Amino acid sequence: MGPRARDSGHCDSDGEDMKQSRLKGTLLALAFLCNFCVYVLAGCSGGALVVNGEPIGGAQLSREVGRRIEIIKEKNPKELEGKRGAKLEAETKRQVATDLIKAKLMEEQARKLGVTVQPGEVDSRIEQERSAKGYDRYMQELKSQRLSEEKYRESLEAKMLVEQLGSRITADVTANENEAESFYLTHKGLFSHSLMVHVAHVLLETEGQAKMVAEEAQREGDLAKLAKALSQDLATRDNGGDLGWIEQGTADPAIEEAAFSLAPGQVSGVVKASDGYHVLKVLERREAYTPPFSEVKDKAISMLLNKKKEEKFSDWLRTVYANADVIVNGGIGKWDPRLGMVVENRKS
Repeated sequence: MGPRARDSGHCDSDGEDMKQSRLKGTLLALAFLCNFCVYVLAGCSGGALVVNGEPIGGAQLSREVGRRIEIIKEKNPKELEGKRGAKLEAETKRQVATDLIKAKLMEEQARKLGVTVQPGEVDSRIEQERSAKGYDRYMQELKSQRLSEEKYRESLEAKMLVEQLGSRITADVTANENEAESFYLTHKGLFSHSLMVHVAHVLLETEGQAKMVAEEAQREGDLAKLAKALSQDLATRDNGGDLGWIEQGTADPAIEEAAFSLAPGQVSGVVKASDGYHVLKVLERREAYTPPFSEVKDKAISMLLNKKKEEKFSDWLRTVYANADVIVNGGIGKWDPRLGMVVENRKS
């Protein structure tokens, strides 16, 4: 009986050990499964990005990255080769992720503030763009950006939503005359005018032709008639060679040197420039000056108001970014609330 009892006890102990082992294995499996579920719910299958609990799918991110990469490839395929290409693709993913996160945050803020963009407003903006550019050019630009009309409409609506949010957030911003005068006094350079001359010209192919035109214009004074008959500049020929106002530092140095040395009504000699031989006539001259505040008061108020609105909206955006709960999956990078963008994951 003694030996059998000991054997029975030993068997019972072994069975208990096996039960405990199986229980531990089951608990470990359950723990792993729970952890996996948490990972999935955090965005593995629900979204490449999660913004304040709202997922943004990986497919959406991939499509936009693909579109931008295709544009780069079409312009310069070599940009995508080797390490440089891999770096550019990673940067593109981070930029797209940033744009999608910001768009989601703006949608959320718009819901909170009751800001909406009506379909008719988007239609009106699109029609304005088509009219300004012409239908063919408008469609060509969409094609070059690899955007369907529907996708462009969505992107335009998102842009208009941000504009309306900006208007709402900055609705109480004001600028008075006293503030504007202080702004004027500390930013006079913004209101100053450089020396400018209003110039007409005749463009010719040879120095000999230019010499004859210069002599004729100096004798008769009618450069416009000569420009209409002889100028090689098709853009200004029909307007009598009128180039408009030229500001220092904006034109060919040879033309500037000659034009700024002339008084109104004077005609130059032959001026050799990068595109041929010119004969110039100065029609008007405006000396450099800074107007008094009384002349630019309205402009100063408008500039200051825009500056204050931009600052307030930027501060508001920084607060939104700082308070956002953003998860970035897939090794794309990490959300930096201070910069309001997805940045590279750097090893510490």
